[in-house]
Amino acid sequence: MTSDRVAPRAWRAYFEGSRLLENELERRMKATSGIDLGDFNVLLVLSEAGGGRMRMGDLARAIAFAPGRLTYRIAALEREELVVRQPSIGDRRGTDAVLTDAGRRRLRKARPQHARHVEELFLGCLDADAVEVLDRVFGPLRSRLLARDHED
Repeated sequence: MTSDRVAPRAWRAYFEGSRLLENELERRMKATSGIDLGDFNVLLVLSEAGGGRMRMGDLARAIAFAPGRLTYRIAALEREELVVRQPSIGDRRGTDAVLTDAGRRRLRKARPQHARHVEELFLGCLDADAVEVLDRVFGPLRSRLLARDHED
C-alpha cells in the first residue's frame, strides 16, 4: 500500500499542515469578520438547515463538537444575538439552535472573505488532481466517522 517511510511523513505533513492552515484561517476570520472559525461553521451549518434551525444534538454531530462544547458556543452566539435556542418543533423536550437575522447578516459578510482565504491559502495552490485526491480521501473518511458517531 504505502512505504513505511512515506506514511509517517504524509501523516505529519497532513497533521502539521492542517493545523497551520486552520490557525491562519482563524486569524484571518477574526480580523475580517470578528468571529472565529467555530462560530462561522455553526452559522454556516444552521444557514443550510431547513428554516435555519437544527436540534442541538444533530448540530453537534454535524460540526463535530462535543455537546457541552456546542452548548458553550451557542450561549456565546446568543449573547451576540446571532443564534437563539428554542424548543424543538417536533419534540418539545429537545432544543433547537435557530439562526437569527443578525446571524444571517454576519454570515453573509463572512462567507466571501472566508472563501477568498481558503482559495488563497489552500485551494489555489492545488491542481485539479490534488483536489480530486482530497475528495477521494476525505469524503469517505468524513462519512465513515459521522456514521460511527451515529452508532454511539
